Amino acid sequence: MLKATLSTALMGVVLTAASTGALAATGQINSFSASATTVAEGTLVDFTVSFGLSTTAATNGGSNPEPEPAEGYQIWAANWYNYENETLNSIWLQAGGQSFSDSPVLLPGSSHSDTWSFSVLFPVAGSIDITLTGGWGSSIETYHSNETASRDCFNEDPDGSNALVCTSWNFVYDDGGDTYSSDGSFGSQSTTINVTAVPEPAAWALLAAGAVAVLTARRRQAA
Repeated sequence: MLKATLSTALMGVVLTAASTGALAATGQINSFSASATTVAEGTLVDFTVSFGLSTTAATNGGSNPEPEPAEGYQIWAANWYNYENETLNSIWLQAGGQSFSDSPVLLPGSSHSDTWSFSVLFPVAGSIDITLTGGWGSSIETYHSNETASRDCFNEDPDGSNALVCTSWNFVYDDGGDTYSSDGSFGSQSTTINVTAVPEPAAWALLAAGAVAVLTARRRQAA
């Protein structure tokens, strides 16, 4: 029975020829700002968002020379090539009941940045948190092509010359690909708007009457 052997060097080649692994775009919110954070009720506040994304791309390939005969079962990772490319399809953001969407043309291994501006009316007094969330969708295309070969080598004269006899290389070709969807999310950010109450007309009237009374009293004292 022939002993199966696989050299350490060939094992490294087989690992190198494996898939590059799943890739994913990276994205971040660069800034999220408001035109004012303390306002009177009934005020319209403007918000601005700055964000950026980068898509991924990777390729891997190589070849190995034909190995010298070795007794047992031999595997030769002759040639390999694979790639994994990501294309951005969509971007979306949400905050304060407003929404943003875009479908930029962003090729694999490139970057994209943009801004979004929106306004929110604050009709009621209180502390209001405006939270920004969002994400993106992309498609990932993968492809691989591998050429491997195997053979058996045996000693035809173990007690004499120890000459090795090998069968012909048996080549196997494997290639294929896939396309699938991937989603990502921006890290959420929040800002707090402090809305102060506006006095009612009756309250303004009372304040004005109080001020007049104080001024009148002071004039009488001065006289």
